[in-house]
Amino acid sequence: MESGSGTRNAGAVGPVDATASPSPRSGGMSPAEILLLAASIGLLAGWVDLGLMLLNSRVIQRDFDRLGGDFPWLIPSGVTALLLAVGMVLAGLALVRRRRLSARAVVGILVLVASLNACARLPLELWASLLLSAGVAVQLGRWAGRRPELPLAWARRSFPILAVTLLAVLLATRGKRAWTEHRAVSTVPPASADAPNVLLIVWDTVRAANLSLHGYARPTTPNLERLAARGTRFDLAFSTSSWTLPAHAGLFTGRWPHELGVDWTSPLRRDTPTIAEYLRGRGYDTAGFVANLDYTSGETGLTRGFDHYEDYPVDLLDTLDRYIGLGHRMELSTWGSIVSAIAEKVTGRPMGRLGRSREHAKRAPDVDRGFLDWLSWQRGRSRPFFAFLNYNDAHSPYEVPDPAAPAFGIRPTTLRDFLTLQRWNQMPKASLTRNDVQMAADVYDECIAYLDRRLGRLLDDLDRRGVLGNTIVIVTADHGEHLGDHLLFFHGCSLYRQLVHVPLVVADPRVAATGRVVAGPVGLRDLPATIAELVGKPQGVTFPGRSLARLLGDASGPDAGGTSEPLLLETTPPLVMMNEGREPVAKGPMSSLVAGGMHYIQSGDGSEELYSLRGDPEERFNLAGAPAAAEALQRFRSSLGSILKGKKP
Repeated sequence: MESGSGTRNAGAVGPVDATASPSPRSGGMSPAEILLLAASIGLLAGWVDLGLMLLNSRVIQRDFDRLGGDFPWLIPSGVTALLLAVGMVLAGLALVRRRRLSARAVVGILVLVASLNACARLPLELWASLLLSAGVAVQLGRWAGRRPELPLAWARRSFPILAVTLLAVLLATRGKRAWTEHRAVSTVPPASADAPNVLLIVWDTVRAANLSLHGYARPTTPNLERLAARGTRFDLAFSTSSWTLPAHAGLFTGRWPHELGVDWTSPLRRDTPTIAEYLRGRGYDTAGFVANLDYTSGETGLTRGFDHYEDYPVDLLDTLDRYIGLGHRMELSTWGSIVSAIAEKVTGRPMGRLGRSREHAKRAPDVDRGFLDWLSWQRGRSRPFFAFLNYNDAHSPYEVPDPAAPAFGIRPTTLRDFLTLQRWNQMPKASLTRNDVQMAADVYDECIAYLDRRLGRLLDDLDRRGVLGNTIVIVTADHGEHLGDHLLFFHGCSLYRQLVHVPLVVADPRVAATGRVVAGPVGLRDLPATIAELVGKPQGVTFPGRSLARLLGDASGPDAGGTSEPLLLETTPPLVMMNEGREPVAKGPMSSLVAGGMHYIQSGDGSEELYSLRGDPEERFNLAGAPAAAEALQRFRSSLGSILKGKKP
C-alpha cells in the first residue's frame, strides 16, 4: 500500500514553480553557480601558478622573481580574475540562451584555461601545452558530467577557505610593508636645521651623445640645459658599467662592480653601505620611485636605506600581463600593440596604455606622481629628504612617448613598424633595415626629449611648492645605448663610449649660478662622497671615490679638469645575447679604464682597444695596434691589474 501510494504521488502532475532550481541531477548550472565555480577554480589555479613561479625562478632558474612584493596575492588574484572573465562569458551565454549550461562543458572550459595557465610556467611548446591541457579538461569534464553535483559541492566548501586565505595573504603582505615603513620612519634621528634636500634623478639608458646639452644637433634637452645654467655640467662623466644594476650599485655605494657582488642574477651585497643609509642616519626621509622594474626593484638590494620605495605598479592590466603565467607567456603587451595600432589607424587617436610593453609599465608621469604624493606627506614632517627617481622611458623597446609632440624623424606607421619596435630586443639584428634602425634612433631621441619635458614640469612644480630653493638636484644616467654604432644594439654588451659616457648635472642652490663646465673625466662612483660632503661635514661612513664638491664652487681651480685617478668600467656576459653573439662581451667579462685622455678596453679573451677621448668621441679608430701606443698599453695593463688585485673570482 505504501509503495503504491508513493508511486501515484510521484506520478501526479501539479503546479510548477518557475523560480525553483532544477535538481542537480539535471546537470545544468545557473549563471551564479558558473561564477562560483569559476572563482573557486581560479583561486586554486592561482595558488598552483604561484608555486610554479617560485619553483621556476628560485630553484630552477635561480634568478630574480622580477615581480613586485605583492606577487603572493597578485598572482592568485590575477588568475582568479582570468577565470572569472571566462566564467562571465559562460554565464552570459546561459542568460542569453535562457537555459542552464551542462556541468561537463563548464568544468571542461574552465579547467582548460586553468591548465593552460599552469602549463605556461613549464618549459613546454604551445602544442604540448594545448594537448596536455585539453586532456585534463576532457577527463574532468567527463567526471563532472557523470556527477554534476560534485563540482558545485566542492566549490561551496572550498571557495570560503581559498578566499579567506587570499585575503589573509594580502593583509599580511601589505600590513608587513606598512608596519616596516612606519617603524623605519619613526626611528629616523633628528636632522640638522640647515640640511638641504637631495633629489637624485637617473634617466635609464640615456647616452650623453644624444643630448643637446652636449652639442647634439636635435634640441633634446632644453630643460636640462636650463638646470645646468644654474649648476655644474660635467662633459665627460662615466658610469661604472654599461647596464643598470652595477651602474646603480656603484652610484649608491661609490664602489666598483667587482667589489659589490652584483651580476645579472645577483643582488647588491648587504655589507656595503649606501648613500641612502648614510642620509637616513643624518635625519633624512628617504624614498625611491623607480620605473626600471627588472634591475632597480626591491629584490636587487638597491632599496637599502630607503624608508619608502615604489617599484612595481598594482593594476589589472599589469597583473594580467606580468604576473599570471598565461598572460606573461602570451605576451599580451604585444597583442595590445597590435590592437592599438589597428585602432589608431581606424580612429586616428592614440590608444595609450594598451600598446605599452612590460618594460614601460611605469612611465615618467607615474614616477612623478608617486614622488609628489609622497612629498606632500613628507613636508608635514619638516625634515630634509633624499629622493631617488629612476625613469625608464628611453629604454628599449622604443615607443613614441607623446604622439602629440612634434616628431624628430621617422615614426612607426605600419603594423610592421610597431611590431619591430615592440619586439626590438628579440629582433634578429641582421634582419633590420636601414629604415628600422633610423626609426629606432629617432624614437629614442623623442624619448629623451619627453624625459626632458617631464624634468621641466617637475622642477617647476617643486619651485611652486617652495622646495626647489633648498634642494640639491642631480641629473644623470646609469648607462647609454648602442643604436647601430659598432654594429651593435642594446646595452650591457660592450664598454664602448656609447654605453658608458653619460650626462651629469649637479645644481646646488647654495652655490652661485654660473653654468660651470667641468671638461675632464669624472666617475659616477664619486657621487656618494659628493653628496655626503654637500649635505654637511661627513660623519661615520667614508665613501670611496673623490668628492666632486670641490668642482662646484670654483671650476677654474686645480681640479677643474676632473679626476686624475683612472676610472674603472666593468661588465659581464648577459643572460641573453641581443646581437647574436657578435657583442664583445660574448668573449667573457670586460674591463676598461679612462685615464690620461684615453679609453682603454680589455675583452675577456685578452684583446685590447685604445681610443682618444677628445679626438675620437665615437671610438672608430682603435690605436692599440700602433707602435706609439705600446707604452700607454703597458701603463693601462698595470693600472688595471692593480685595481683588480684581490678581485674575488
